[in-house]
Amino acid sequence: MSIVFMKLKPISFILILVLSLSSCTKMKVDKLNKKGMALFEQKKYKAANQVFSEILSIDKDFLPAYFNRSISYSFSSKNAQAIQDLNHLIKTQGYSEEAILNRGVVYENMGKYKLAIKDYDRILEVNPHHLQALHYKGISLYYIGDFNAAITEYDKAIKEGLDVSGIYYNKAVALDCLKRYKEAIDNYSKAIKIDPKFKQAIYARGVAYYNIKDMKLAKANLEYAKKLGHPKAEQMLKTIQ
Repeated sequence: MSIVFMKLKPISFILILVLSLSSCTKMKVDKLNKKGMALFEQKKYKAANQVFSEILSIDKDFLPAYFNRSISYSFSSKNAQAIQDLNHLIKTQGYSEEAILNRGVVYENMGKYKLAIKDYDRILEVNPHHLQALHYKGISLYYIGDFNAAITEYDKAIKEGLDVSGIYYNKAVALDCLKRYKEAIDNYSKAIKIDPKFKQAIYARGVAYYNIKDMKLAKANLEYAKKLGHPKAEQMLKTIQ
C-alpha cells in the first residue's frame, strides 16, 4: 500500500475524516434498519426486504440486516432467499441460536423436515431444555409421520414448562393419528382451557368424540366450532344428524 501523506498532521486529518464518514454510515444504517423493522411490523414485507437489501449495499457486514431480511423473506414466502441469508449469518457468526432456530422453521415451511430436525437437534445439543426447539422438532417429526416421537418431544417441552394451547393441540393431533382418541380429547381440552375460542381444537375434539361414539358431546363441540366459524364443522354435523 502506498503512503500518500508523509506528515503526521495530514494523516491525522484523514483519519478523523474517515471516522466521521464511518459514523455517518452507521447512523444511516441504524436509521434504515429501524425503518425496515417498522415496515415489517406493518406487514409490508416487500418494502422491508428492499430496505434491508439497501443496508447491505451500504455495509455488507451489517449482520442484523441479514437476520431481519431472512425473517421478512420467510413472511413473504421467499424461503430460499431466507435460507441463503441465514446460512451466511451462521457461517459468519458460527453458532447462533436464533439463526439456527429460524433456519429450522424455514426448512419446516419448505417441507424439508429432516433438515429442520437437524437444526433443532443442534440447538438441543447445546441446550436440552430449549422449549421452542423441542416443540418445533415435535412438529417436524409429526410431518414425517413419526407420531410417537413427536409426542415424546411435546411431552419434553411440557415437562420443561411450556404451557400454551398450541403444544396441547399439536400433541392431541398426533394422538388422534394413533387413534388414541380419549388421550387426544384430554389434550384438546387443555388447549381449549387456555384458549376457550380455539375453534380448531373445539372442532377436532368434536371429531374425536364422534370417533368414540359419544354423539352428544360430538354435536355440542361441532355446533360451537360452527358458531366460531370453523369451515368444516357444518359438514361434519350433517354426518352426525
